[in-house]
Amino acid sequence: MDRMDFTQGVVRTRVLEKRLLSRAQIDRMIDADSIEDVFRILGETEYAGEASKVKDFYNYEKVLSNELSRVYDLMREVSVEPKVIDLLTLKYDYHNLKVMIKEKELNEDFSYLYLNIGTEDFNEIKKLFLNGNLSEIKKEYQEAIEAVQKDFAKSKDPGRIDMILDRYYFKHLYQLAADTKIPLFVDYVKDMIDFINVKTTIRLKRQGRNRNIMEEAILPGGNIDKESLLLTLNDSIDEMMQKLKDYRISSSLLKGLESYEKTNRLTDFEKYMDDYLMNLNKSSKYITFGPEPIFSYIVAKETEIKNLRIIMVSKTNGISPEAIRERVRDLYV
Repeated sequence: MDRMDFTQGVVRTRVLEKRLLSRAQIDRMIDADSIEDVFRILGETEYAGEASKVKDFYNYEKVLSNELSRVYDLMREVSVEPKVIDLLTLKYDYHNLKVMIKEKELNEDFSYLYLNIGTEDFNEIKKLFLNGNLSEIKKEYQEAIEAVQKDFAKSKDPGRIDMILDRYYFKHLYQLAADTKIPLFVDYVKDMIDFINVKTTIRLKRQGRNRNIMEEAILPGGNIDKESLLLTLNDSIDEMMQKLKDYRISSSLLKGLESYEKTNRLTDFEKYMDDYLMNLNKSSKYITFGPEPIFSYIVAKETEIKNLRIIMVSKTNGISPEAIRERVRDLYV
């Protein structure tokens, strides 16, 4: 990638960054008395257009999904290189593959679960899949689909569909990041894989799963090698922390493990992961030429939308402002 090609895109992205929600705005929403009051505050932001269309305040998901679609459409115009956007939309392709395969194998209608964001025209992929024309589907997706179908024919276990497609997704994602030769993108993917692998290890330990299952579930491409994780399968959390204390993500990882040890819940672990990945992107604020600011703006926007979802769900369920503050993620601004 030629960094100078992104000059105009970075200029436009700096303007968009100024419209991201501030800490003060997030705090006002957290302290709001009701979901209606949250919508009033949204009316003062770039969400105003979508928020004004909603008659039922509890239909907030439509506002959030429409905003996310708008942002991705806009950033595809901003970026001269589609791969920068594909790095973040690829997960939606694989989400849709999961839904598509489960519909066919389980003979159920999951059409409400499809997402209209992705790197490909998913309607076309689904059409080719249902017509048996796998050879016309992009190679990475074709291989993933065939692997899942072969496994399901033997196992008849729907849970394995997610596990196998996750493995193909992260393999695809890592290759996409490596092809860009942008250190931030590679680090982002490798560090995310490490967090997910540790989280998977904890879940499998909790379920009493054996080494064979764990070998299948561990994703390739992280900095923490598979064998190091396998060696923690029978460890206590303290022993696990000792073995994982010297990796890139260790500062946040250990905090997440400490929290899990106290609460037996992975909620805080996931928050530490999200905050780590956000902080990794903050160096993009100081880059003038290159794709990083475009990528990081989208990460910031996705995190902002995640925070709004946390606030909306919490208001719907009567969660206290103090508890909401513990759940919201770090901001880019």
